[in-house]
Amino acid sequence: MNQITDRANGSTFQEISKKNFRPIPFLVPGKGILEAFNEQAEAIYSRILLTSEQTDALTELRDTLFPKVLSGELRIPEAEKQVEEAI
Repeated sequence: MNQITDRANGSTFQEISKKNFRPIPFLVPGKGILEAFNEQAEAIYSRILLTSEQTDALTELRDTLFPKVLSGELRIPEAEKQVEEAI
């Protein structure tokens, strides 16, 4: 990591050019290690996608129900029923 930061430059933020990056040696992991990493990363990524979808659904519910509750158009027991139906 020090080799990368030592080769970086820039006044606003540090960046490294292709020219400075190419001579840095790196290891290529074996197929087994790559497969194990991909398996772990895929599980994490799937969880992130699911959580993102749930967040979107909850945000939509909030944006729909909150103004109705504040205006008195919808009472809390009715809102709870709509949330249960949506989930």
